[in-house]
Amino acid sequence: MGMTSNTISAPPASLRLKNPEEWPKWLWRFERSCISTELNKNDEVQQINTMIYCMGDEADDIFKTFTFAEGQEKKYDKVNFKEKFDQHFTIKGNVIFERAKFSSREQEPNEPVDTFFKDLHCLSEYCEFGTLREELIRDRIVVGLQNVKLNEKLQVSRSV
Repeated sequence: MGMTSNTISAPPASLRLKNPEEWPKWLWRFERSCISTELNKNDEVQQINTMIYCMGDEADDIFKTFTFAEGQEKKYDKVNFKEKFDQHFTIKGNVIFERAKFSSREQEPNEPVDTFFKDLHCLSEYCEFGTLREELIRDRIVVGLQNVKLNEKLQVSRSV
């Protein structure tokens, strides 16, 4: 399908492969770009090639290291192509490192509270907190807030 004059045609900037923590955000932006340009309606092989091209030069080298079952390298979905990149960029098995980043996060001076909240949700993604995720985020918010009065109020409150 062709692009209309109302669509956004610019893909996200190349992924900085030395910063693998940027992968989820980059992928999200790429997929939004696919929807806005209607690339998502095209052949999966074209989607894969566009994604690798947009990722940058080193993405081909990474792609060549992946092994696929017969024909699976041509499937652009979570159980095939994208999953391989997810596994490559996600720091699996280093839960201690991810939890340390989460646990040390405090609100920066002059940082909006909503930015602090959003960042804690992002940081918790790879911590494997399971069903305790929301409670641990809440606890980190309480102890990480810069506003001492609000911090004390939240510690006394039973319904944070």
